[in-house]
Amino acid sequence: MNGMDQVFLGSGVLYDRVCLITEVLGRFVSSAPRPLDLAQLERHTGRPAKELLRLCAMLCREGLLSAHHDQPRCWQLACEASRLTLEDAFRCAMNEQAARARPGRAKAQEGAPRREVDMLVMQATMDINQSIFKHLRQFSLDRLKVSAAGMFGGRRAVPDPWAHARLSFT
Repeated sequence: MNGMDQVFLGSGVLYDRVCLITEVLGRFVSSAPRPLDLAQLERHTGRPAKELLRLCAMLCREGLLSAHHDQPRCWQLACEASRLTLEDAFRCAMNEQAARARPGRAKAQEGAPRREVDMLVMQATMDINQSIFKHLRQFSLDRLKVSAAGMFGGRRAVPDPWAHARLSFT
């Protein structure tokens, strides 16, 4: 694997964030419909509690998780597990990145040439994002549930077509 394999849209930080969000959501998908608490997430991800608390709060704001009604620091999926895709993880990472950038954003120079450049870049960005969302939508996080359940371990690569056939001599 070369260095570019771990870069997403030119950003290694964005790639790492999408991976973490996918890992956490994948853990919820794997345990659905059961909730997960902070200790379980810490054991699974190896990340500190403070970071996971912020991440779960953000996933709640995005409508992907909901706080468990009986237990503190415990969450469950807010939607059907099969509906979650990489697009959801990517949108969360992008929204998080945009929220961080807002307070420190410098005011752009006003003027006709600058507005035209902004419009052109904005149109290209919108087209690129729509294309990315379309592709990411094709990757359901249910794939993580199947691999986490050990469905692939010990199975033959080619299924036996007669494995479930029943013979009847009546």
